[in-house]
Amino acid sequence: MRVSQRSGLFSGVAALACATVLLEISLTRIYAALFGEPHAFVALALPLVGAGAGGALLYLAPPLVRPPALFARMAILSSLASGATLAAIILLAQRGPAPAAGPAPLAWIALLYAASTVPFALAGLALAAAIRHVAFEMPRLYLLDLVGGAVGGLAAAVALRAGAPRAALAAAIFFAVAGVFFYLGSRCREGEQRAPGGLVATFVLGGFVLLAGDVGAPWLRLAGLRRGAPDRTEHEAWTERSLITVDRPRAGTAMMRLGSAAQSPILDAKTVPPPQPEDMAYALHKDEGPALVVGAGGGRDVRAALKAGQKDVYAVEGDRGVVEVMRGRYAAFNGHLFDKPEVHLVEGDGRSFARRAPLLFRNIVIPSAETAEASTSGALALSESRLHTVEGVGDFLSRLTPEGTLVLSRADVDFDRLLSLAAAALRRAGAADPKDHLFACSAAQRTALLARRTPLARQDVEALRRHCRRHKFSEAFAPDRPGTPIRELIVEAAGARAPEVEADLAPPTDDRPFFSYSVPARRLPAVLGDLGALRAEQAGLCALAALLAVGAGLFALVALLPVLAARVGRLRRGAAALDAATAASAASPPPPPPPRARALFFFAAIGAGFALVELAVFRHGLLLLDLPVHELPAVLVVLLVSAGVGGLLTARVAPDAATWTSARVAEVLVVAAVLAAVGLVPLARWSLGLAAFPRAVLALAILVPFGLLAGALAPLGVKLVASISPALLPWCWSLCALAGATAMALGALCAMNLGYSALLLGAGLAYLLAAAAVPPAAAGSIAAGGDELGPSSVDAAGAPPARGAARPEPDVPEVAPAG
Repeated sequence: MRVSQRSGLFSGVAALACATVLLEISLTRIYAALFGEPHAFVALALPLVGAGAGGALLYLAPPLVRPPALFARMAILSSLASGATLAAIILLAQRGPAPAAGPAPLAWIALLYAASTVPFALAGLALAAAIRHVAFEMPRLYLLDLVGGAVGGLAAAVALRAGAPRAALAAAIFFAVAGVFFYLGSRCREGEQRAPGGLVATFVLGGFVLLAGDVGAPWLRLAGLRRGAPDRTEHEAWTERSLITVDRPRAGTAMMRLGSAAQSPILDAKTVPPPQPEDMAYALHKDEGPALVVGAGGGRDVRAALKAGQKDVYAVEGDRGVVEVMRGRYAAFNGHLFDKPEVHLVEGDGRSFARRAPLLFRNIVIPSAETAEASTSGALALSESRLHTVEGVGDFLSRLTPEGTLVLSRADVDFDRLLSLAAAALRRAGAADPKDHLFACSAAQRTALLARRTPLARQDVEALRRHCRRHKFSEAFAPDRPGTPIRELIVEAAGARAPEVEADLAPPTDDRPFFSYSVPARRLPAVLGDLGALRAEQAGLCALAALLAVGAGLFALVALLPVLAARVGRLRRGAAALDAATAASAASPPPPPPPRARALFFFAAIGAGFALVELAVFRHGLLLLDLPVHELPAVLVVLLVSAGVGGLLTARVAPDAATWTSARVAEVLVVAAVLAAVGLVPLARWSLGLAAFPRAVLALAILVPFGLLAGALAPLGVKLVASISPALLPWCWSLCALAGATAMALGALCAMNLGYSALLLGAGLAYLLAAAAVPPAAAGSIAAGGDELGPSSVDAAGAPPARGAARPEPDVPEVAPAG
């Protein structure tokens, strides 16, 4: 089989990107299952860290990958990335997490992260080499890179159904396939070094054999999962969102565990649901309905509603995997609960359904599936909850009948903030004194808070008290018995001023929807400084701080390492050589050095800006697209493809016009980020009441412009740097990636403390700095090459041909030599 070098290059880069995104998503699921939800966010940054490491390595050692061994080395790197992926997945699967005590876990987790970063570093080195030596093809290269990433996102949606470890094996196969394309490209031109076909074939066949072996006789299962006793696990299934396991039934109950931080009981058809604090609303309304349960899970709250005499129960569940468990293997066990005529099952977002539902509800119950361990350890700090915001609670209150009730359940440690949230929402809804609308009781480390739009009468409070006493629940709050002075202050303030306590009691909002993040901004330095308490009580913040430290450290190292290396090299040349060079320079002053600092700063700024925009716009895109399970690949595809198209549109921009174009695009992004900071959150909330199609159109109207604009800057920057000093490209690309990884951690920390509006303003600042730092282009332009990648038209000094100089023939393209 013979392919052109251009086809081999483009196909190989697309396969590399596909494998990278597929492996990235697979690792987020694996790390979440092994170590908890915060580690999933850290895993998202591994491709950026790897790309930064690969680009820096190429800049420091250009002979690693350059013509005439460009394709051969890229084939080797892709094959090694496949092997490194296999090694990392086997290491993660077979060893599992280290013990929880002592310093060993940190070293063990660091080792696992390092092993997981190796495939991304090898792939990043190959991509940096392609950008360095085929810079004139950057717009098309960038398009295919991002389209390949979008395909990887779609492949993840399919492959994760077979399990995250198998999806990672599929990523290893895609890495090996990229090696095949580069191997074929190395065979199509005389003088090009041939790739080792045996090595490439070994990893392709090895990946397929391992995957086929696991399908035939499963051997790749995660050891040491964060779940109940493994010997009690009866059912295990991966979904697009997480790993679901179900324990063997005991006393008529099978415990379903969702990921590492949530669980929900499945009751058998003959078991009467035991009383829980969430059921107290039925003490007021008896069999009056309809009722809405947001987060149906294993169906306990649906069963409780039916037990209370409800004839019309709407159950909303956003995880299709849960529905498949309830309607599949455990359908007979639970008495076909979700198929009963009284139960109306809805797959989707509960808040959006409530806004669109054409009826008012007598009871709305929002149970909590989070485990007590996850709540007390801070493992949920990075998790958003659009249900538990002032606007979200207000939306549910507006869908109640005048005397209808809303019941919210959380762990005991979260109750004070839950009380603050409900009081603020009631005051916004017009309640003069929120405490008269609230009642709470607790049991088994979980507290349920009942809120009503109209004040609770004395007989209502007494009925609720009798219900709690009968079932031995502890009263946590009542209009006449606040329980603690802090709670009395909370309901009086109703969010206007939070009491000065160690935990953050300010009510979450749609702009800052992190209900489980409880560290006030004023205490953040002190919390970060206490490493022992940080690990034990703030797992999410600890993971974020570690990512920030690693990203910032690598960024500083890569920014300074080439400078230090150059100084060492000058010292080694000796005093005599330096004196000679000084004399020569005095006689004939050299031209001024290229604007290196501006080029590096520009790439760092656009890397940080894109990461910040992606964090904010991506999250709101997920909210707009009410597509259970499939919203993640949908938003990913739209954002990546639009960014790739934005890069392709720069193909005809000449280098001498790229400076002006880059500055204008960055300035437009500044304006777009500011407008989004002002209007994106209100727009997303308003859209919740729309049907699916208008919301999809609105999501496209937001995602596509950001993608087009942000995607144009990297190819323009490559064009500018290639006209100045092509040898700088790997360094620029490395700083761009590492700045993105650092910005991810800073952006998440900013959103948790200040909100997404502040995050978008930070993105606007990054693009403003990029607009100010756009490097000027050198004279001349880079022409498009032919079908084969051959000898360079760039001279030995690395300068591009002068304007009007003779160009090579179409079948002899321009490839810059190594710097």
